[in-house]
Amino acid sequence: MSKRNEIELIFPDETHEKAAAAYLKEHIKNGEPTLHGDCFLDEAESYEEWLGEIDEAQHIEIPSMIFFAIRKSDRKIIGTINVRHPYEGYVQIHGHIGYGIRPSERRKGYGTAMLQLALAYCKEINLDRVLLTCDKSNIASVKTITKCGGVFESESAQPNGDMLRRYWITV
Repeated sequence: MSKRNEIELIFPDETHEKAAAAYLKEHIKNGEPTLHGDCFLDEAESYEEWLGEIDEAQHIEIPSMIFFAIRKSDRKIIGTINVRHPYEGYVQIHGHIGYGIRPSERRKGYGTAMLQLALAYCKEINLDRVLLTCDKSNIASVKTITKCGGVFESESAQPNGDMLRRYWITV
């Protein structure tokens, strides 16, 4: 069975506070204090403050819609995924979609499922093509992006020495 049927993308609200805290705690315990695709949940002073920030992010010049990927069976947050548009500024560098997966749920197919659901959302908001970027060393993301139709465009050196790869997906 496809993992896509096991999860749903949900806009965060106050009912997810404890689950979000557990999600963040697991990353920190795994030595990952910086989250991906979370619109700075890891930097917020409080969950309530973060909810206000992501609500505002929907209405700024480059809108950003953040979702929790929640497993339907147990309501556990599997990951976060952020869809940004239009193609200008930050999006030109970091892409239309950013995502992260809970350490204990990696290598189970959830990344592909999350990206497929986000691509369906992109189609709903009339994006024809989306840019995704990832470090060349992030083999899991490279595989996920290409599995979802990503076509390699280019790569460039990052300050940390890694190469940032750019992929386009036709929606």
